[in-house]
Amino acid sequence: MVSEKIWFIINVSLGLLTVLLALTLAGLQLPTLGQAQYYFDKEEPLCGVDWKGEITPMQDLDRCCLQAREQLECHRETDNDFDWLCQGGTGSAVVKYRLNNKAYNYCGQQPYW
Repeated sequence: MVSEKIWFIINVSLGLLTVLLALTLAGLQLPTLGQAQYYFDKEEPLCGVDWKGEITPMQDLDRCCLQAREQLECHRETDNDFDWLCQGGTGSAVVKYRLNNKAYNYCGQQPYW
């Protein structure tokens, strides 16, 4: 037989699920983890284009996201102000896009990412 404690836990869980579903049906959109992480990150979004070791800041974040998405891979790499490196190949003659966490999270929210 199932104890009263387990029934209580099941009922509370179902109650919370009912509230979340009712809020969703009412049109309330709950933030995803990516949106919350982007909101609480207080640093400025930073994107740089790395060409042969020279990093040039890119002011247009949307364009930076689009260009970084066109690369073959993005991986975490801590290099001074940047946390992510997106590149289409290896070697020094390859354009690389460097992003900090705020810019990378912003790019992740874009529909083309």
